[in-house]
Parts: sequence; C-alpha cells; structure tokens
Amino acid sequence: MPSDLPLQFERPGWLVLLALLVPVVLIARRHWSAVSPEKAWLSLAFRALVVTLLAISLAQPTLVKRGEGLSLVVIADRSQSIPLPLRQESEEFLRRLPETKKPDDRLGTIVVGRQAEILARPERNSIVPGLSHPGETDATDLAGGVRQALSLLPTDTARRLLLVSDGNENVGNLLEEASAAAAAGIPIDVLPLTYEHPNEIVFEGIRAPARSRVGQTADLRLFLRSQGPARGRVTLTMNGEPIDLAPGESGEAVDIDLPAGPTVIPVPVSLDEGGAQRFEASFEPAAAVMDALPENNFASAVTFVSGGGRVLIVDPTGDESAMLAAALRQGGLAVDARPPSDLAGGPAFLNGYDAILLANVPRWSVDAEADRSLKAYVHDLGGGLAMLGGDASFGAGGWIDSEVAKALPVKMDPPATRQLVRGALAMIIHSCEIPQGNYWSMKIAEAAIEALSRLDLVGIIVFGMGGSQWHFPLQEAGDKSKALAAVKSMMVGDMPDFESAVGRAYEGLVPSSAGRKHVVIVSDGDPAPPSPQLVQQLIDAKITVSTVLVFGHGSPQDRANMQELARRTGGKFHNVTNPKQLPKIFTQEAAVVTRSLLAEGDFRPQVVAGLPGPVRGFSAVPAIRGYVVTVPREGLAQVAVTIPAKDAKDPLFAWWNHGIGRSFAFTSDATNRWGTAWTAWGDYRAFWEQAVRWLMRPASPQNLSVRTRVEGETAIVELEAVGEDANFLNFLRTSATVLAPDGTGRPLELQQVGPGRYRGEFAAAQTGSYLVNVSVPSTREGDATSSVQAAVGIPYAKEFRAVRDNATLLEQVAERTGGRVLRMDEVSLADAFDRTGLAIPRSPKRIWDLLAILAAAVFLIDVAVRRLAFDRDGARRLAAAALGQQAESGDATVEAWKKARGKAKAPVAAEIPEPAAGGPRLDVGAETRGDGPRTAARPASAPPPSDEPKTDGDEASPTSRLLKAKRRARGGEGGEGEPRDG
Repeated sequence: MPSDLPLQFERPGWLVLLALLVPVVLIARRHWSAVSPEKAWLSLAFRALVVTLLAISLAQPTLVKRGEGLSLVVIADRSQSIPLPLRQESEEFLRRLPETKKPDDRLGTIVVGRQAEILARPERNSIVPGLSHPGETDATDLAGGVRQALSLLPTDTARRLLLVSDGNENVGNLLEEASAAAAAGIPIDVLPLTYEHPNEIVFEGIRAPARSRVGQTADLRLFLRSQGPARGRVTLTMNGEPIDLAPGESGEAVDIDLPAGPTVIPVPVSLDEGGAQRFEASFEPAAAVMDALPENNFASAVTFVSGGGRVLIVDPTGDESAMLAAALRQGGLAVDARPPSDLAGGPAFLNGYDAILLANVPRWSVDAEADRSLKAYVHDLGGGLAMLGGDASFGAGGWIDSEVAKALPVKMDPPATRQLVRGALAMIIHSCEIPQGNYWSMKIAEAAIEALSRLDLVGIIVFGMGGSQWHFPLQEAGDKSKALAAVKSMMVGDMPDFESAVGRAYEGLVPSSAGRKHVVIVSDGDPAPPSPQLVQQLIDAKITVSTVLVFGHGSPQDRANMQELARRTGGKFHNVTNPKQLPKIFTQEAAVVTRSLLAEGDFRPQVVAGLPGPVRGFSAVPAIRGYVVTVPREGLAQVAVTIPAKDAKDPLFAWWNHGIGRSFAFTSDATNRWGTAWTAWGDYRAFWEQAVRWLMRPASPQNLSVRTRVEGETAIVELEAVGEDANFLNFLRTSATVLAPDGTGRPLELQQVGPGRYRGEFAAAQTGSYLVNVSVPSTREGDATSSVQAAVGIPYAKEFRAVRDNATLLEQVAERTGGRVLRMDEVSLADAFDRTGLAIPRSPKRIWDLLAILAAAVFLIDVAVRRLAFDRDGARRLAAAALGQQAESGDATVEAWKKARGKAKAPVAAEIPEPAAGGPRLDVGAETRGDGPRTAARPASAPPPSDEPKTDGDEASPTSRLLKAKRRARGGEGGEGEPRDG
C-alpha cells in the first residue's frame, strides 16, 4: 500500500551518510580559534547543509502530490444515424453538466462523426459548447472518440469518460479502446440514446454483372428490406435514362407491395452500347409514415460492356473538337463529346471510355477530384489520355503542377533560358465569415500558387497585429515549397479597409520586372475601398485588380465597391456563394499572369524520322500558326514532331507510357485557330485515327471474369482465369489497383483461393463507386499484360442502414471499464461528477537532481566564506562612489597623507642628535613600519623631499612609504622584504 507521506525515498539506505555530520562538526571545532566566531558558525552551517543535501540526493527523493478534483470528458455522438430530436435532447442535457461540478472539477468535450473532433479541453472553467461537428457525420467512429479522450485526460485528478451515443459504430472498434481505458483504470459511463424505427425500408443494393458484351442482356436484381408491410414505387435508370419497368402502363416506375422482410425484384436489361453502364434505382413510399429515413432508399451499380472502341472528347464549347470528332467517327470510332462538368462522374464514368481527349480545357473548369481521377485513369486503370493545345490549355490554362500534368510526356513550365515574359501576382486575403474560413483561405492560395510557373512572382498580403503586411513577400515562385509553407502558417485577420493592403501590393509590384502585374482580393466586402488616388496609381502602372466577394453581408454598397474596383482596373469580379468554387477561381486568376506561354506566328514542324509510336509512317505534317510552349519530360518520353524555335526545339507531338496506360500531348489545336492547314490536310483523318487508336486501352480478355460484392464495410473482389484450352490458369502474377471515389489509388493484393480463382478484400467506407483494375500476364512468359475492370458501388453511408440503437454495445463498454449506464434525468446529471470508487491519483516528481545542483551551489558559497576576506574600507569606498562622492573621497585621502607625514616628521626630528663639527649634516625621513617609526639619514646637502609623490622608482617617496606600510600591516610584523629594527 503506497504511503501518504509527501516526500518518499527510492533508496533510503543512502540516508546513513547523514552520520557524517558528526565528524564535520568535530573538524570544524578544531579550527574554531583561527577565524572569527561569525565566520566559523557560518562555515559550519554551509558544510552541514552540503552533506545533508548530498545524502538526501543519493537517496533519490520523490515529492508526491495528491490529486484534487475530477476530470470528465464528454464524447458526444453527432452522426446522422441518431434522430434529430434525440440529438437535440441530449445536447440540452449536456449543457447543464457544468451546474453540478465542483470548483476543482474539469470538463472537456469531444464530438464524433466520421472523425473525432475536440471542442473543449478539460479545464476548470470549461462549458459544453454547441455540439456541432465541423466534419463529415455520415459515419460513426466511437473508438476514435474514446482514444482522443484518453489522450486529453490529465494525470493529476480523478478521471471519467461519458459516452453519449446510440452505439451504432461503423468505423473502428469501440471494445478495443474500452479495454485500453480499463487497463488505465478509467471508467467509461454511457448515456444510451435509444430509438427504433418501426417502419423503415432499406434499399440494400443492385446485383449487376461486373462485365458484359454489347448485345447481351444483363439480369439485374434489386434487393429491398422492409420492417413491416409497405407500398411504394420503384424507379430504375441506366446512364440517367429511365428503364420502363411496367410495359403497357403509364410511366416507367412500377408499383409494388413490400412484405415484412427482404424482397428481390428481377429486371432484365438489354445492353446495346459499350462502355460503363451505370444503373441507379430508388424507392418512393406511398406514405411518409411507412419510411423513416429517405437517405437509404436508393442503390447503384456499374457494368462494363465490351464493344468497339469508345473515345471521350472533353470540350468546353463544342467548337474545339467538332472537326476532330467527325474525323474519328469516319474512322469507325465511337466518340462522345462532353463538357468538363461531366468529369464529376468520377472514375466509374471515365473508365467507360478507352481514351479521353482534353480539347483546350482549362484547369479551372474541373475540380480537384476530377484532376486526380484523370491521372489515375491512365496510371492505375490503363486508359489513354491526350491533351490538345489552345489558348487555355497546358500551362496557359493553369495545368502547371496539376495531377494531369504528371501524366503527360511534356513539362508545362519552360526553363529560364526561354526568354518569356513573366507575371506577378499579389494576393490580398481578408477574413471571410464562412465556416472554416481559414481553411478556404489556404486552399485558394495553394490553388493560385500551383497554377503559376517557377519564374512567375507571387506574394501574399494579410491583416495582422501590425496592420496589412506581406505574409509572403513578392518573389519568384521557384519550386513553390516556400510559398506553400507560408500558406500553411497563414492566419487571416479582419482588415478595416483595403487602402493599406492595396498600397502594399502597389509598392511591391511597381518595381518588379514582370510584364503582367495582377492583384486578387478575396473578401466579404465590408472593408472600406481604396482611395481614388491609389486606384488611379494602379491604372497608371497597368496593374489589374480582380475582386472575389465571398458570402457578402448583403450590402449593395459592398458589392458595388468591389465591382467598381475590378472594372476600373481591368480585372474581373466574382461573386462566390459556394466556397468550393474558390480554388477554381484562383487558378483562373493566376493564369492571367502566368508566363506568356503562347507562341504565335508561322511555324514549320519537323517529324523525327524512324521513330515508332502513334505517328509512325508520317514523314511530314502541315504548318501551324501557333502553339503552347512546353519542354520534353525527362525519361521515356518521345517527341515525334518538333517545332524549331530560336533557342530550342519545342514539342508539337510527344508521347509516352504512364503506369499501365498511355498519353500524348499535341501543343497546337485541331481547329482553324492555329491549324487551318491541318484541317485542310488530306491525311488529317488518318493522322488522328492512328494516334487515337494507339492511345486506346486494349480490349479486355474474354478469359478473365471479375465479380464483386460488399459485406458490411468490406468489399470483396474475385477473379476467375481460364486458358484457351478451358483449363484454369493457376499461380498468375496478378497486379490489382483500387481507385476510391475521390480519385486516390491503392494496391490490392489478390491471393489464389482455388483452381483459377483469386480473391482480394479492401475497406469501402466512402460513398460512391470504387474502380478495380486487375492486370494479368497475356502470355505465360509475362512479357505483356491484359487488364480487366470492375466496380463496387456504395450508394449511401452505412450510417443509414441502422433501424434502431445498439445499446447492448454501450452496456458492454460500461461493464468492461467499471462505468455506469446513465439516463437523461436530474439524478444522472448530478452523478456525472461522482467520485465514488475512483482512485485519487498521486503525481510523483523526482527532485534528487535539483538537490544535487543546490548542494554544488552551497559548496561554492562555503568555499567563499572560508577563503575570502571582507574589505570594509573598500566597501565604504564603493558605496561612496555609488552615491557620487568619489571626488570628495579622493581629496580627503590626499589631505590625510599630508597630515600623516607631518606628524611623522616632528617627533623623529627631535630625536636626531646634532652632527659633529665638520661632519655632514643629516636630514631625517620618517618611514612607517608595523612596530613604529624608524629613521633614515641623508646628507644635508641633498635636496629636501618634495611633497609630490615620486614615480620613477624612488623608494623614498611618501606614496611608496605608505604602500609599504600597508603591506607590512597586512603581512604582520617584519613584512617580506623589510629589515627588522636592531
């Protein structure tokens, strides 16, 4: 049983050294008479203290502090599976918790959704804030909440956790974290939020074949489950087009009666087109009382249909690709022309095509997920990607440092040796009253920086304690690491006006050597506009200003001010109501100042002879009138057609293999803007048909079949491989990749589980479609590969599958940790801070090192006391000097010397006898020594002694005599170097 003493020793045996105090005292007594009593006692005290401190330090003392108070951390489940009225009721209950705590108690709060977020750390004056979760609430990570709470609890108080939840976790393992809490002796009290939906209909999914062929019929199966008898309508679409489920009746939907339990609805569907076919089904109840959660009333699935090659041309206007699309269709290819917004369909949409062409598509027309998906489509899914030039493509369109740029065989940022006009961008970022305002400030700054070239200038101005200042001074972007690091440390303040910030931008941009100077202001509009004089200075310096109004306060004047500033300086005005639009806007604004990468004139491309690849067989190509400047990428990139320039050969057509896919770049355009000679060329169709067919993904082998299914939070992929002789293919070296709905890829390991059968699993927590690409050797030697794709659809979060609470799990947690099951009443409110059964913690702190340092310091003081003498006269002189009396003291000292010399002369002269007749006359000089004066004779003819001190080694000077007398007084009778009398 631990002791309650505040001071404890780990090695108390060393305390025996305290016995050394006895010899210390005896030794000190032997030398007692050699010094003054005060110095003797003081020295003895310091020596005894040194011995005591060293003995206690060697015993390793520990100072034990007993904890006070109770620390309670509330873990509140804010996931969407809990009915809204129950979430509100629990929030009101928790708000009253601070009323029952004692002064020494501490209270902290954590909210749980897909992640755990800290709202308040355990503090004495903490309250329970509004329980809104800042992140996603379509999942429940109770284990993460407990893990976070355990890390917050202090060690100097009693500790409890209070878990408020319905118990429906779908991320992590709560019982494992409860075991960790139990091992630490921390009980977890639970407050179950109990409910049950008596009438609930869940669309559990669509079973569709992973792959099929054009002309086949797919047998779809729709799975629904109902808590009780219900009635409603089922709707099914394929690629957004409704499928008639009730032939002969009005409308495409079908009315069905659902019994209690599962229901399966078979639907045959004819597959007449190749590519990815997306099926979506929904259920609409006849009455709202039959269904509690509308979020789980739909399902989706994807089937990949093998057929002729399919090509997607992404065209913002439709004019960029009209001639090219017509030529490819004449060559027998199936071509779809879609706007950039359709890329939001994600990897499943992209994977329905064998090749994708971006025709003068600017970066700001697609979001970050589409950017990642396009790269993964090539690298991980084996698709083909091409980028065609134009005035808004490649680096001129903001694609520098994008994910798509990494998949292309050219680099969009030419080196400094290419003398191209560069730009300068100054960003003024003002605090906006939107959720996660600082987060969006960082995102828009990052988007702008990434769109710039290395030689462009960039700077950031924010408002802080010192007013509007350069957070990142205007300078070359370089590798952008410094600029991006500055963005992460940026704290945005609420500036009162734009005068100072715009003035700073003006002062930084005017002396720069940039050819295009641009300012972008992002604000909610309430700062006062800059003065007319400053605006005129911007106009005279040809500095354009674009303004971005984010969630304005509704004041027409604020909006008018920002519009007028942009209009007068030649910039653009953007009114933003969705913060997700901000990165696109800043990418577009950054492209305004990107180095002038457009080259226009009359250019004669040259074909590299004998080079294999997509343009093999063409020895010459027509002239062009413009292109976007790029440079070849190092490595395996091949430049098939070049453009002779002044100091380099720029790529016109380059290609390479990227991952398991292919890509090429054509830096001019396929229209009459720069390619009038191309569109009139007789081989126009043959050139592009050959290039695009080389780009397309090979057809999937018919001997491979993939099936997918979902069990709980786990997706299961099964591959079956059969050889040409109908025998199973065993021991294949497969390579598989999973592409998540957000475009991120990860490897998937497939293990053989039977003859010709391979299986892999991965966690499927996100909502959307997961794409799986499986590559296998085409030959037994493994020198070529074939790939097959499949999709796994997660139509809605598992959060919405729950039809009642899981209070049983919460009770297990309380039982495992020694906690309690509370209810939302006044008794439970008071019991939240109950200390019954809790161990009062003690905080030990080792102090031996501090004592050892203290002993060393005391030892030095002891040495000083015994060895050093205190000079009272010197101390008095120092005190006088400190009081400004140094001059007076000096005069008094000289006067004292004179008086002392006079007194010494008088008596000594009286004792000197008269010299004999004719003998020499003697004079007397007094010299002081320790036992009194003595005389020194000199001839009478010698000059009398001067009153002034002699400094040239004259031993008879008064000053020398006084100094010698002082040395003899300190050294005792007969000082060193002085003869004794007699």
